Amino acid sequence: MNEHLIIPENIKEILNSIENTPLSLTELPLQAHPRLPQFERHIRVLDIDAKSEQQFISFRYKQILKDKETGEEINISLPSPEWVIYKDTWSYLRYGDNHLIELPVAEPEGNMNTDLVKVPSYQYMLWLLKNNKTGFTELLASYLDEFVKNNKDILDKLS
Repeated sequence: MNEHLIIPENIKEILNSIENTPLSLTELPLQAHPRLPQFERHIRVLDIDAKSEQQFISFRYKQILKDKETGEEINISLPSPEWVIYKDTWSYLRYGDNHLIELPVAEPEGNMNTDLVKVPSYQYMLWLLKNNKTGFTELLASYLDEFVKNNKDILDKLS
């Protein structure tokens, strides 16, 4: 593609880096599988299907196991429950350091004096990205944490 150009070394490094970038969107580490602790476990995000008008995001991913010594992927089929953020999915607003924002309740009832600030997930994700509040990988990692907490039992099953 660029054979007709005299390419300096620093630009060659950039071009090589681009060419060697994995085709998955990201790969994020998970805790070791409870029955397969000898392997590293990751979630590899393959696709994102976002529908702006419907405020809907679906992630296609797979769990990956890698040999801790060689880094070689192990071919074991692990479950992949649906990972979807719907229009009615809520997230908790966070400070820049990723801590949840908890505020006093206007009219306390019983022991409830404070509560977490909730926001619509789809719009919050867009706001974070469009306003440079987080990077793409960091955003996915924070939503993955919540997804893993809610689906731990399914993710930890062996087929």
